Amino acid sequence: MSTELYVGGPIGLMTEDGPETEVYDRVLETAADRPAVDSLPDVPDPACDHGDVDRKRRRDDVELKHQRIRDFLDRTNQDAVVLGRADSIAWFTSGGDLAQDYGSDNSSVLLYINRNSRAVLADNVQSSRVFEEELAGLGFQLKERPWYDDPLRVVAELCHNKKIATDLASEGCSQWRRALDPLRDLRRQLTPLERQRYRELGRTLSLAVEATCRNFDRGEREADVAGHLAHRLIREGVAPVDLRVASDDRLARYRQPTFKAAPILKKATIAVTGRRHGLCASVTRTVTFGPPETEFRANHTLAAMVDATCIYFSRPGEPIAEVFRRARRIYEKYDAPHEWTLDYQGVLIGYSPREALLTPDSPMILEPNMAVCWNPSVGSARSEDTIVVDSRGFDIVTAAQDWPLIDISVKGYSLPRPGILER
Repeated sequence: MSTELYVGGPIGLMTEDGPETEVYDRVLETAADRPAVDSLPDVPDPACDHGDVDRKRRRDDVELKHQRIRDFLDRTNQDAVVLGRADSIAWFTSGGDLAQDYGSDNSSVLLYINRNSRAVLADNVQSSRVFEEELAGLGFQLKERPWYDDPLRVVAELCHNKKIATDLASEGCSQWRRALDPLRDLRRQLTPLERQRYRELGRTLSLAVEATCRNFDRGEREADVAGHLAHRLIREGVAPVDLRVASDDRLARYRQPTFKAAPILKKATIAVTGRRHGLCASVTRTVTFGPPETEFRANHTLAAMVDATCIYFSRPGEPIAEVFRRARRIYEKYDAPHEWTLDYQGVLIGYSPREALLTPDSPMILEPNMAVCWNPSVGSARSEDTIVVDSRGFDIVTAAQDWPLIDISVKGYSLPRPGILER
């Protein structure tokens, strides 16, 4: 006869002869890996009047984005916009979780937006959840159809004799004009609510990754560690849209490795992109069992120096090409001139994990409230955090919480970067 025993710590079994060997759950019973308050998004009550502060801030955010759509329609002489991609709809609805499935690019609904109104085109299966859990109190109208009807038929009726811009392939309607990139440009500059959400998401990501690095055992597989991290993130309402665990020297052989069954014996580099309220952020941390090899430590320091340089110069008005030029000078100065050619160096990030790939000849100019993720690598070492370009400079939203730091000086300015956690 045995019964479960829980006394504020590990879970064990009590038998007639005494306690059995304790089974310790590193995911559930880990200190300092959770935010001070619960960060899982609340489910709204559809019966209330939606006068709460958070609901009002979200509606104000939607109104701000509707004004961006109006300005776009005026500039392009269009009558309306039809959105059908999950990331586009998450942006316009201020974080609505409306993808067809966990990793789908397509939404389970369509949005029709003109200068005066915004409508959700949903089937009868989706409509109640959409309006009660995702869009309650945000000022959307409902156009419902039976689930077996073609959704484009309803759209075609709304769009009759109108000029339409859309983020979808538009073969079905000759008057539609696919405008994915111009529509995506509307969301590059974050709103005040999105800035706040980014800080909260970044802190949650950093805490989860750091706790995972501190609490797995030598010899565990990459897949086991990926599972620990995914568990931590999902319970905080963060979807791990990209999760990479590279043991020992796999990162040197494959600059973008996925997790496999390889055991972690000496070191691991853990990288994750998490999404909450539709927004994505990325972070990378490295942990070793015992002191790292001299070459690896030097490579990690160089990656951190390049990262710090990119972050420091990610300021309003700075051309991406100029940031690249400065980063390449650091690579060259420390006898690694070709390392930047072996891996992606950075992306614009937002409602997509890759809004735009940053390249040396990019014509893009950085603007306030853009989210950027630089991720330089040298050999098997990588440095990565997500920042938001601020009118005063930059804001590191995934800043290390409880982690060893390397103090990097850029133009006389101290910019600490995450070091290597030695266990």
